[in-house]
Amino acid sequence: MKTLPSLSLATLLLGSQLVIAEEVVEEVVAVGRIFEGQMKAMEAQRNSNRIINTISADSMGKLPDRNAAEAVQRLPGISIERDQGEGRFVAVRGLPAQWTSATINGDRIPTAEEETTSRATAFDFFPTEMIESVEVSKALTPDMEGDALGGNINFITRTAPDETTLDVTLGGNYSEKADKAGYNLNILGGDRSNNGKWGYILNASAYVRSYATDNVEPRRSGEGIKRLELRDYSGERETYGFNGAAEYNMDNGDSLYVKSMYGTLQDDEIHYKHRYRFDKDRVELQQIHNILTTELFGNEIGGEHQLTDSRLMTWKLASYDNHFYYGDVPNSKDNSYFVTRFDQKDVGYVGLENRTGKDYAYNTIDGGTDSAKNISTHLPNGFQMDPSQMSLTSVELYKIDVRERDKIVTQLDFTEDLSYDLQLKFGAKYRDKERTSRYSDEFYIWDTDNFGPAPTLSDFDLKNQPGRNDYMEELDINYSQDFSQVADVSDMENFWNKNRNKFILDEDESALVSNGGALGRNFDVNETHTAGYAMATYNMHDDLTIVGGLRVEQTQTKVKGQVYLADTNTLQDRKETKDYISILPSAHLTYRLDDVSNMRLAATRSFSRPDFGALAPGGAYSEADGEFVSGNPDLDPTYALNFDAMYEHFINDTGIISGGLFYKDITDPIFQSTSTGSYNGKDGVTFVRPENGEDAWLTGVELAFNRRLDFISESLEDFGIQTNYTHMRSVMELPDGRKTSIPRQADQLYNASLFFDNNEFAVRVAVNYKGEYVQEHGDSKDEDNFYGENTSVDLSASYSPSDQLMMYLEANNLTNEPLKYYQGNKGRPLQTEYYGARASMGMKYSFF
Repeated sequence: MKTLPSLSLATLLLGSQLVIAEEVVEEVVAVGRIFEGQMKAMEAQRNSNRIINTISADSMGKLPDRNAAEAVQRLPGISIERDQGEGRFVAVRGLPAQWTSATINGDRIPTAEEETTSRATAFDFFPTEMIESVEVSKALTPDMEGDALGGNINFITRTAPDETTLDVTLGGNYSEKADKAGYNLNILGGDRSNNGKWGYILNASAYVRSYATDNVEPRRSGEGIKRLELRDYSGERETYGFNGAAEYNMDNGDSLYVKSMYGTLQDDEIHYKHRYRFDKDRVELQQIHNILTTELFGNEIGGEHQLTDSRLMTWKLASYDNHFYYGDVPNSKDNSYFVTRFDQKDVGYVGLENRTGKDYAYNTIDGGTDSAKNISTHLPNGFQMDPSQMSLTSVELYKIDVRERDKIVTQLDFTEDLSYDLQLKFGAKYRDKERTSRYSDEFYIWDTDNFGPAPTLSDFDLKNQPGRNDYMEELDINYSQDFSQVADVSDMENFWNKNRNKFILDEDESALVSNGGALGRNFDVNETHTAGYAMATYNMHDDLTIVGGLRVEQTQTKVKGQVYLADTNTLQDRKETKDYISILPSAHLTYRLDDVSNMRLAATRSFSRPDFGALAPGGAYSEADGEFVSGNPDLDPTYALNFDAMYEHFINDTGIISGGLFYKDITDPIFQSTSTGSYNGKDGVTFVRPENGEDAWLTGVELAFNRRLDFISESLEDFGIQTNYTHMRSVMELPDGRKTSIPRQADQLYNASLFFDNNEFAVRVAVNYKGEYVQEHGDSKDEDNFYGENTSVDLSASYSPSDQLMMYLEANNLTNEPLKYYQGNKGRPLQTEYYGARASMGMKYSFF
């Protein structure tokens, strides 16, 4: 077992040893046991000079987590946001995901996602099999990127092993709600030359699964429900990943490496939506098909050179490309979120109230008759959706193409050992970033003047929609009994492709660049980040280490878009620039009370750049919602002064008791400002625009307890418990003087796992909880949109009859926990989604 010399962050890519925070960590042979994974994580945390949490590939392999976001949700203070029941965005200490820096091998990854225009990275395309370890830093050092107001989560990809390796994992999976099966496959191979100079690794993975989602969304106007949407999703997701790395160690101790990675998520989704338009006295059926694709390419090359006995130089060149786009639905020219809509009019809804000049439904909390859990369709007795009366109203092509490229990322670091007790490190980093966003929402109507009446739903072959029989079976209301039959989405695509010339573009309903409706999401951003830093690590004596220094980052942003001038009905090009320098000092103190206890203190400054969508110079007007949403190129970044204190007591090799306090003094937080005015001759239009708010603060406490249960009885030495709890409170002041919490900041997080591991058989039950938070602020507390609390229960088990073979079983969302949003109060729901449980089982065989 070898010990590595002190290395920089870039050398995390070299060798199979784990190097964290410039400290020496001995190589640990992974044998796939829960306790072994804990040992590696505890050792890294104990020896670090900063406040971190880690998780190894061994630990991830023992949890039912299939992507990079889900892999870290078990750590203290970490939460995730989900899509279709799968983890997508990661956040530290309950703060907004865009305030957390998510990096791969130390580089922040470009973002590209369907609806999100923030800087938060969607990690559902990145499989856990490609990850060697994860390091969560809650207090930054100067050699880390400073755009991480909440913290940094660094995913370290696999590197060359010390010996011949060939592992194959093969499994199947099943979705309860979709009632369909899939498969997963991972192949990991690598080797090293006899003299140790050459090493390589190749890792390829595939994860194919089906899903289904039942969704109810009451769409509101004030306290009233103007329409009720019953959405039924089904689809197949395919995630593919590849990671390749090679390294060469020279005779003089220098080394070079090259890495390449690829990750993609393809989501083939079918969506049937019944919309009960109380305000329009009609019922609508939308039939939707789309293929959503996200692709990430990354390439890195770097090296390490021992210039003198006391001076080390490391360097890296990298580029990354992240692209989101729709697949060839309904065809390669019109690739889009493809929607066909059929309307049946003159419904005659019953039990509605007219309080504001329109007929709306109301929940009981607002004096109405509809309970929060079971909102009625308000259809009259005997009403039936009649396909012969449901006319084709529109075909919608909802188009998005987002691409972000870090064309070049360069990094150079020098480490100088000035003495046995004092080490100086300094360096620089540069990034050239380019982001393009293209969007339109095109509505086409049947050309009745030339081709007669529009087709009706009865003109197509009909069937019951998939999943109709058990739609929203969790509720006490049978929505599906009133559903119309539906057409197959492929039939609708064929009809469009054969009859496209019979449709006319409805510019009034469409959001286009030409009419100003799509300007807020059509823009180009060019941004350069230039950073330099210097830091020192001083061991005052064996028990006290101080790390301090300064990082300076310059951000130069150029945004290009267009503004629609309503008075002249013309477009005007608009270019805006923003240039600012961020001064980021930091100081860390680690006092080793004894061999098993640490006291840590940290004072740091970090920041968060404004989201890309928030910087857009144009705006978009929605006729249906009466809303004008625009960007604000003049936004300032958000800064935070961070203070952390942490006590850690390590128990044997696998346990810990820790407690910490943290406080963040936040300057210029960004929020969505709403106001009412006139636009293009229409009064009562709601204007939504991001603004810098008044100063805010966040404080919290973080507790963790992990250990074997042998302290209760020796007979329980194979049992263990992992728990952590984070409680937070934040306050920010809106321009109207109202004090509220920071958007997307949860108040509580906790994890609890109970497991058994005797080196042959292992089983773990895990509970993950995230408290409610404000998703978006409205004009008052009653109009704030909230994300409801969420508790998930998962299970994993494995059996290893030999060192080469492991069989596993995994299950997610055992309690069928719903996703919930509401307005102001839980009695006023905005969205409820159910996903059902998921399970997978399979085997891993190590040939070498």
